[in-house]
Amino acid sequence: MPAALLAPRLMRSNIPFVGTNDPTEIALCDQGGRPLGPRAQNTRVRILDATVVLLDQKPMRDLRVIDIARRIGSSPATFYQYFKDVEDVVLHLASRVSEFTPELVELIRGDWSGRAGHERGRKLAEVVISHWDRYAPILRVRNNACDEGDIAFRELRFGTLMPIVRAFAEVITASQAAAREHAETAGSEVSGEWLGGHLDPMMGAVALASVLERLSMYHGSIEELGGTREDLIETLATLLQSMLTAKR
Repeated sequence: MPAALLAPRLMRSNIPFVGTNDPTEIALCDQGGRPLGPRAQNTRVRILDATVVLLDQKPMRDLRVIDIARRIGSSPATFYQYFKDVEDVVLHLASRVSEFTPELVELIRGDWSGRAGHERGRKLAEVVISHWDRYAPILRVRNNACDEGDIAFRELRFGTLMPIVRAFAEVITASQAAAREHAETAGSEVSGEWLGGHLDPMMGAVALASVLERLSMYHGSIEELGGTREDLIETLATLLQSMLTAKR
Protein backbone atom coordinates (compact mmCIF):
# COMPACT_ATOMS: atom_id res chain seq x y z
CA MET A 1 0.00 0.00 0.00
CA PRO A 2 1.49 3.40 -0.98
CA ALA A 3 2.79 5.44 1.94
CA ALA A 4 0.64 8.39 0.85
CA LEU A 5 -2.45 6.51 2.01
CA LEU A 6 -1.05 6.03 5.50
CA ALA A 7 -0.46 9.68 6.23
CA PRO A 8 -3.02 12.45 6.91
CA ARG A 9 -4.10 14.29 3.77
CA LEU A 10 -4.88 17.90 3.06
CA MET A 11 -7.06 18.54 0.04
CA ARG A 12 -9.30 21.21 -1.37
CA SER A 13 -12.94 21.31 -0.32
CA ASN A 14 -14.01 19.59 -3.56
CA ILE A 15 -12.49 16.37 -2.21
CA PRO A 16 -13.73 14.96 1.11
CA PHE A 17 -11.40 15.53 4.05
CA VAL A 18 -11.71 13.86 7.41
CA GLY A 19 -10.09 16.18 9.90
CA THR A 20 -9.12 15.74 13.50
CA ASN A 21 -8.36 17.93 16.45
CA ASP A 22 -5.97 15.38 17.92
CA PRO A 23 -2.77 17.29 18.79
CA THR A 24 -0.78 14.05 18.43
CA GLU A 25 -1.75 13.64 14.75
CA ILE A 26 1.22 12.88 12.52
CA ALA A 27 2.27 15.88 10.43
CA LEU A 28 1.77 15.75 6.67
CA CYS A 29 5.11 14.76 5.14
CA ASP A 30 6.79 14.51 1.76
CA GLN A 31 8.22 11.30 0.30
CA GLY A 32 11.40 11.81 2.32
CA GLY A 33 9.48 12.02 5.59
CA ARG A 34 9.95 15.76 6.04
CA PRO A 35 6.94 17.70 7.46
CA LEU A 36 5.27 19.97 4.92
CA GLY A 37 4.92 23.67 5.56
CA PRO A 38 1.97 25.73 4.25
CA ARG A 39 3.64 26.43 0.91
CA ALA A 40 4.51 22.78 0.31
CA GLN A 41 1.01 21.70 1.33
CA ASN A 42 -0.43 24.08 -1.25
CA THR A 43 1.82 22.61 -3.95
CA ARG A 44 0.68 19.13 -3.01
CA VAL A 45 -2.96 20.16 -3.29
CA ARG A 46 -2.30 21.69 -6.70
CA ILE A 47 -0.87 18.36 -7.85
CA LEU A 48 -4.01 16.59 -6.66
CA ASP A 49 -6.31 19.11 -8.34
CA ALA A 50 -4.36 18.92 -11.60
CA THR A 51 -4.57 15.14 -11.57
CA VAL A 52 -8.36 15.25 -11.21
CA VAL A 53 -8.64 17.58 -14.20
CA LEU A 54 -6.34 15.45 -16.36
CA LEU A 55 -8.14 12.21 -15.45
CA ASP A 56 -11.24 13.70 -17.06
CA GLN A 57 -9.26 14.08 -20.28
CA LYS A 58 -7.30 10.82 -20.54
CA PRO A 59 -7.08 7.38 -18.89
CA MET A 60 -4.60 6.83 -16.07
CA ARG A 61 -2.38 4.61 -18.22
CA ASP A 62 -1.82 7.54 -20.61
CA LEU A 63 -1.24 10.11 -17.87
CA ARG A 64 2.42 10.99 -17.24
CA VAL A 65 4.13 12.77 -14.39
CA ILE A 66 5.29 15.46 -16.82
CA ASP A 67 1.65 16.15 -17.76
CA ILE A 68 0.75 16.83 -14.13
CA ALA A 69 3.88 18.90 -13.56
CA ARG A 70 3.20 21.05 -16.61
CA ARG A 71 -0.39 21.55 -15.51
CA ILE A 72 0.79 23.28 -12.33
CA GLY A 73 3.74 25.03 -14.03
CA SER A 74 6.34 22.97 -12.24
CA SER A 75 8.74 20.09 -12.86
CA PRO A 76 8.62 16.30 -12.38
CA ALA A 77 11.14 16.70 -9.57
CA THR A 78 8.55 18.69 -7.63
CA PHE A 79 5.93 15.97 -8.19
CA TYR A 80 8.26 13.28 -6.86
CA GLN A 81 8.68 15.17 -3.61
CA TYR A 82 5.06 14.31 -2.76
CA PHE A 83 4.11 11.17 -4.70
CA LYS A 84 5.96 8.12 -6.02
CA ASP A 85 4.25 8.00 -9.40
CA VAL A 86 0.96 8.63 -11.20
CA GLU A 87 -0.69 5.55 -9.68
CA ASP A 88 0.27 6.74 -6.20
CA VAL A 89 -1.48 10.10 -6.58
CA VAL A 90 -4.53 8.55 -8.26
CA LEU A 91 -4.81 5.87 -5.57
CA HIS A 92 -4.58 8.61 -2.97
CA LEU A 93 -7.43 10.52 -4.60
CA ALA A 94 -9.54 7.38 -4.93
CA SER A 95 -9.10 6.60 -1.25
CA ARG A 96 -10.35 10.07 -0.31
CA VAL A 97 -13.52 9.99 -2.43
CA SER A 98 -14.34 6.53 -1.07
CA GLU A 99 -14.63 7.82 2.48
CA PHE A 100 -18.35 8.51 2.30
CA THR A 101 -19.16 4.80 2.70
CA PRO A 102 -20.14 5.16 6.40
CA GLU A 103 -22.76 7.72 5.37
CA LEU A 104 -24.32 5.21 2.99
CA VAL A 105 -24.22 2.39 5.52
CA GLU A 106 -26.01 4.56 8.08
CA LEU A 107 -28.67 5.39 5.51
CA ILE A 108 -29.15 1.74 4.55
CA ARG A 109 -29.52 0.56 8.15
CA GLY A 110 -32.98 1.95 8.75
CA ASP A 111 -36.68 1.26 8.32
CA TRP A 112 -37.54 0.52 4.69
CA SER A 113 -41.28 0.06 5.16
CA GLY A 114 -44.02 2.35 3.88
CA ARG A 115 -43.66 5.81 2.40
CA ALA A 116 -40.74 6.66 4.67
CA GLY A 117 -38.89 3.62 3.37
CA HIS A 118 -39.45 4.73 -0.19
CA GLU A 119 -38.12 8.17 0.65
CA ARG A 120 -35.09 6.51 2.21
CA GLY A 121 -34.51 4.77 -1.11
CA ARG A 122 -34.80 8.03 -3.01
CA LYS A 123 -32.29 9.70 -0.72
CA LEU A 124 -29.83 6.83 -1.08
CA ALA A 125 -30.13 6.92 -4.86
CA GLU A 126 -29.70 10.68 -4.95
CA VAL A 127 -26.61 10.55 -2.71
CA VAL A 128 -24.88 7.90 -4.82
CA ILE A 129 -25.75 9.54 -8.16
CA SER A 130 -24.56 12.93 -6.90
CA HIS A 131 -21.35 11.37 -5.63
CA TRP A 132 -20.66 9.93 -9.08
CA ASP A 133 -21.48 13.25 -10.73
CA ARG A 134 -18.97 14.98 -8.49
CA TYR A 135 -16.10 12.49 -8.60
CA ALA A 136 -16.66 10.54 -11.82
CA PRO A 137 -13.09 10.87 -13.19
CA ILE A 138 -11.56 9.39 -10.04
CA LEU A 139 -14.20 6.71 -9.43
CA ARG A 140 -14.09 5.63 -13.08
CA VAL A 141 -10.31 5.20 -12.94
CA ARG A 142 -10.62 3.26 -9.67
CA ASN A 143 -13.12 0.84 -11.17
CA ASN A 144 -11.27 0.42 -14.45
CA ALA A 145 -7.97 -0.28 -12.69
CA CYS A 146 -9.76 -2.78 -10.45
CA ASP A 147 -11.30 -4.53 -13.46
CA GLU A 148 -7.87 -4.68 -15.09
CA GLY A 149 -6.50 -6.56 -12.07
CA ASP A 150 -4.62 -3.85 -10.18
CA ILE A 151 -4.41 -5.24 -6.63
CA ALA A 152 -4.22 -1.89 -4.81
CA PHE A 153 -7.27 -0.50 -6.61
CA ARG A 154 -9.11 -3.81 -6.18
CA GLU A 155 -8.54 -3.72 -2.42
CA LEU A 156 -9.73 -0.12 -2.31
CA ARG A 157 -12.86 -0.73 -4.38
CA PHE A 158 -13.91 -3.84 -2.49
CA GLY A 159 -13.03 -2.22 0.81
CA THR A 160 -15.51 0.51 -0.14
CA LEU A 161 -18.15 -1.84 -1.54
CA MET A 162 -18.30 -4.58 1.09
CA PRO A 163 -19.63 -2.49 4.01
CA ILE A 164 -22.50 -1.46 1.73
CA VAL A 165 -23.12 -5.06 0.66
CA ARG A 166 -23.11 -6.26 4.27
CA ALA A 167 -25.55 -3.51 5.28
CA PHE A 168 -27.94 -4.49 2.48
CA ALA A 169 -27.65 -8.17 3.45
CA GLU A 170 -28.42 -7.40 7.10
CA VAL A 171 -31.58 -5.50 6.16
CA ILE A 172 -32.80 -8.29 3.86
CA THR A 173 -32.09 -10.92 6.51
CA ALA A 174 -33.95 -8.94 9.16
CA SER A 175 -36.94 -8.45 6.84
CA GLN A 176 -37.16 -12.15 6.07
CA ALA A 177 -36.85 -13.07 9.75
CA ALA A 178 -39.63 -10.64 10.69
CA ALA A 179 -41.87 -12.11 7.99
CA ARG A 180 -41.29 -15.65 9.26
CA GLU A 181 -42.00 -14.60 12.83
CA HIS A 182 -45.21 -12.88 11.77
CA ALA A 183 -46.33 -15.96 9.83
CA GLU A 184 -45.68 -18.22 12.82
CA THR A 185 -47.47 -15.89 15.21
CA ALA A 186 -50.46 -15.54 12.91
CA GLY A 187 -50.59 -19.29 12.40
CA SER A 188 -50.67 -18.93 8.63
CA GLU A 189 -51.72 -22.02 6.74
CA VAL A 190 -50.07 -23.16 3.56
CA SER A 191 -52.55 -22.41 0.81
CA GLY A 192 -50.64 -24.03 -2.00
CA GLU A 193 -50.37 -20.69 -3.77
CA TRP A 194 -46.90 -19.93 -5.09
CA LEU A 195 -45.47 -17.06 -3.03
CA GLY A 196 -42.55 -16.27 -5.27
CA GLY A 197 -38.89 -17.21 -5.34
CA HIS A 198 -36.35 -16.99 -2.54
CA LEU A 199 -34.02 -14.00 -2.27
CA ASP A 200 -30.64 -14.94 -0.86
CA PRO A 201 -29.60 -12.00 1.38
CA MET A 202 -25.96 -11.84 0.27
CA MET A 203 -26.67 -12.35 -3.42
CA GLY A 204 -29.48 -9.81 -3.26
CA ALA A 205 -27.16 -7.36 -1.50
CA VAL A 206 -24.46 -7.78 -4.15
CA ALA A 207 -27.06 -7.23 -6.89
CA LEU A 208 -28.35 -4.05 -5.24
CA ALA A 209 -24.87 -2.60 -4.71
CA SER A 210 -23.91 -3.40 -8.31
CA VAL A 211 -27.07 -1.92 -9.80
CA LEU A 212 -26.79 1.21 -7.68
CA GLU A 213 -23.18 1.77 -8.69
CA ARG A 214 -23.61 1.01 -12.40
CA LEU A 215 -26.75 3.06 -12.91
CA SER A 216 -25.16 5.99 -11.06
CA MET A 217 -22.00 5.67 -13.14
CA TYR A 218 -23.84 5.67 -16.48
CA HIS A 219 -26.98 7.62 -15.62
CA GLY A 220 -26.18 10.31 -18.18
CA SER A 221 -26.09 7.80 -21.03
CA ILE A 222 -29.14 6.00 -19.66
CA GLU A 223 -31.13 9.23 -19.59
CA GLU A 224 -30.37 9.68 -23.28
CA LEU A 225 -32.65 6.69 -23.89
CA GLY A 226 -35.61 8.87 -22.97
CA GLY A 227 -35.86 8.83 -19.18
CA THR A 228 -34.92 11.52 -16.70
CA ARG A 229 -32.82 11.69 -13.55
CA GLU A 230 -36.05 11.77 -11.56
CA ASP A 231 -37.26 8.62 -13.31
CA LEU A 232 -34.02 6.86 -12.39
CA ILE A 233 -34.17 7.94 -8.75
CA GLU A 234 -37.79 6.84 -8.43
CA THR A 235 -37.05 3.50 -10.10
CA LEU A 236 -34.01 2.85 -7.91
CA ALA A 237 -35.99 3.73 -4.78
CA THR A 238 -38.75 1.31 -5.77
CA LEU A 239 -36.25 -1.47 -6.53
CA LEU A 240 -34.37 -0.90 -3.28
CA GLN A 241 -37.52 -0.94 -1.17
CA SER A 242 -38.86 -4.01 -2.91
CA MET A 243 -35.74 -6.09 -2.31
CA LEU A 244 -34.95 -4.75 1.16
CA THR A 245 -38.44 -5.63 2.41
CA ALA A 246 -38.38 -9.13 0.88
CA LYS A 247 -40.31 -11.68 2.94
CA ARG A 248 -38.69 -14.86 1.61
